[in-house]
Amino acid sequence: MCGIFCACTLESQKHQLLPLFESIKPILHRRGPDYQGYEIVHNSDHTLFFGASVLWMQGKNLTKQPVTDDQSVFLYNGDIFGGVYKPDGDTAVFHDTLKKCVDINILSKIQGPYAFIYFDKLKSKLYFCRDLYGRRSLLVGFKDQMLILSSVAKRSLFCCIEVPAIGIFVYDLKSKDLCLIPWEFRHFNFFEKVAELERHLNKPVSLLGNSIKEIKCSTPTDSTVVFLEQLSCNKNNVFEKILENPNWLQNIRRLKMLLEKAIEVRVKAQLSCCRNCYGTTNTCSHCTVGVLFSGGIDCTILTLLLDQYIDKNRPIDLLNVAFGTKVPDRQTGMQSFEELKRLRPNRNWNFMELNVEQDELNEKREQFVADLIYPLNTILDDSLGCALWFASRGQTDSYTSSCRVLVTGMGADELFGGYTKHRNSFKRLGWKGLHQSLEEDWQNISFRNLARDDRVISDHGRQLRTPYLDEDVVQFVRNLSCLERTYPSDCLPQGVGDKILLRSLGYYLGLKEAATYKKRALQFGSRIANSKEKAYEVSPRL
Repeated sequence: MCGIFCACTLESQKHQLLPLFESIKPILHRRGPDYQGYEIVHNSDHTLFFGASVLWMQGKNLTKQPVTDDQSVFLYNGDIFGGVYKPDGDTAVFHDTLKKCVDINILSKIQGPYAFIYFDKLKSKLYFCRDLYGRRSLLVGFKDQMLILSSVAKRSLFCCIEVPAIGIFVYDLKSKDLCLIPWEFRHFNFFEKVAELERHLNKPVSLLGNSIKEIKCSTPTDSTVVFLEQLSCNKNNVFEKILENPNWLQNIRRLKMLLEKAIEVRVKAQLSCCRNCYGTTNTCSHCTVGVLFSGGIDCTILTLLLDQYIDKNRPIDLLNVAFGTKVPDRQTGMQSFEELKRLRPNRNWNFMELNVEQDELNEKREQFVADLIYPLNTILDDSLGCALWFASRGQTDSYTSSCRVLVTGMGADELFGGYTKHRNSFKRLGWKGLHQSLEEDWQNISFRNLARDDRVISDHGRQLRTPYLDEDVVQFVRNLSCLERTYPSDCLPQGVGDKILLRSLGYYLGLKEAATYKKRALQFGSRIANSKEKAYEVSPRL
């Protein structure tokens, strides 16, 4: 995981580059505390400043950034989990791929989260991109004739927006043209995002390529509908009946296998020592992996599956944040913690009660969080950003988590249908309305909160891992009909029909209590949010 930065301006304005980087370097450094570097390139009538901070996660040796040679400069924040042969570290593989050809078809096959900046010195072209799901942050701004790209920004320095995760952008320094090579799949609001970028940069964006891949609607089978209706008529032992159905059991087992694969590759892609021991020893027995743990079904399934891939001598930190006493997430967290101990008694589960007082919340919001969630600024962004920042800090009065990797359940609600609006859509328009609501949520996932959450969590020098957003998991789940994922019918209790496939997996794994806990948003479960405030209004506290 890295913090990456690039600023490009005319030679006559180059004196502004270093001061700009120095002002943003501290926030970049927190993302990558293991190495910092920069490179200045003069090309045509422009000067480009490239800066990076590196958190070393995998590979035999730390790869210093920026990566430079006679042809190019490369900045990379990401991980490769599949899709291409990887004999060495991710950065070298990605760089070599781009040097051969900036091919949208090749990049679309790479599995894993990433954002990159790549400058072709010979062609005087600057490429920048986020992966299709938008799992890593990259911001773009314009100030005093400078084009600025950065993983993070400060509110006071320059105006910016998140780079839309819709393809590869190409800026030609000679012609001053900005082009876009779109992904094969286009979002519903593709042209809206292009127009937003054009307005922000005051520059037209030309499209290179015109392919559109349609997502076909998978119609629920009659047998699926009949089976779910029968469950609704007899609400006792719903999950037992599901496990007796061969088709549902097959899907449950397939999902389990894919999640196990996704978790394994994500937690093993790191050094063999914790962040406290880095630089002093090659290995240790301290915690290297933590979980953002509310006790809900999403994170509890991941935690249980995670156990088999972590050395039995290492503890696993369960980070549970609360803004007050007796908050719902603390209660469900403790209950799921007890269930984990019963199922895996030999593991040292370290349940961390992260309690945040109002004074500290106000202080850290102003000092850190407001800049990290920028350019977002709503009450919802404020609440979630603060909750995630304190949770991922992993600090109590007596202990601070030593983990370098944080596993989260992000993406589960979009994939498996966990939101109230999914229930409302199903109630009004049946399965077609439910399908449409799920599709809209999924296609908007790269524009909503993933980049914000990456900025917030990475501020503590921890690497965010999101197994539900693994490409193979996503492909499998999205190829199922909507009713094979969720059945948010009022005929079944909340905490049963919604996310029914995921809950069934939890029950199958032995999580019989966690499988029935109702969905509760982090901002309400942790009690940071005021329910009287409107989530999408601008926060007065930022």
